Amino acid sequence: MRNRKLLIPLFIVLLIVCILFAYTIYAINMGTYYGREPVQRYYCWYDIRVTDLSGKEVTGTTTIMLPIPASKEGEFFTPEAQKEPTLFQSFLFKVTHRYRPEEDHKIGPYFRNMTETVDNKELAGNWITFITKTDKGYLLGFRTNKTKLEDIHFGVSFVADYIDVLDPVNKGSPILFPVENVSNISSVPYGDYTKYASSPTYDSYVYLSNNLKGNENVSFFVYLNANNDPTKWSQEYRGRYTNLLATKVNETGYVKVKVIVGQEMPFGNKTLDVLSSQYARDFYDNKTAQIVSKTSVFQEVV
Repeated sequence: MRNRKLLIPLFIVLLIVCILFAYTIYAINMGTYYGREPVQRYYCWYDIRVTDLSGKEVTGTTTIMLPIPASKEGEFFTPEAQKEPTLFQSFLFKVTHRYRPEEDHKIGPYFRNMTETVDNKELAGNWITFITKTDKGYLLGFRTNKTKLEDIHFGVSFVADYIDVLDPVNKGSPILFPVENVSNISSVPYGDYTKYASSPTYDSYVYLSNNLKGNENVSFFVYLNANNDPTKWSQEYRGRYTNLLATKVNETGYVKVKVIVGQEMPFGNKTLDVLSSQYARDFYDNKTAQIVSKTSVFQEVV
């Protein structure tokens, strides 16, 4: 009888240990995958500001197009894939009510592709976004039928399957596409890898419809910021790169513009920061306070 009484607390203790063990396995296998913020993955922020439009009066449809995140060859990014659960994970899903047969039993957050991220969005000023393939390559467009225009402000983030922050131009990583006439890229040793010795530049394009002809300058600020996954790289190789297009245009049709590429390797090393470069200072007429303010929308990786 006494032995039977001892079995009850032993059974309870064993049950608690099993539950804690199962929860630990669950946390290791799924909790970290679920809990990571997008910035703790291969992550990009794409920020667009087309200014000096507000108050302009036009007739007909106004169309503005500018570079879109893609590789040098024009390939869009691949979102991080959802993972297939193991048998044990499937069991835990059922136990924790996370079983989702409508999603083919996959686990983890869903990340949007390029079309879902930037296409067919309605912005202030009745601007509608669209992706189009032109004779220059893919571009992101903004279209409105309003006769009195407003400035364009548009920012989105996305998670990619992989980003090479050490050589984004040549290793298939998202940069501001189209890409032409890349300047000579020199590299310097960096641990087991190499990184850019300076900030390379290349040519790209913006487009303004003919109903803007005769108006004053239109200013473009297009910023693409990308970091590698800090959970997959050691501290010294965690970093990011930036692409900046900053120019004022007083022409219509396709206009060739210059893009600059910078790196921050490792995090905190801003020697190639494009926002404090002469390129950016020339655009802002040395109003550095405006340049610094642009960085407030970007998250730091820790």
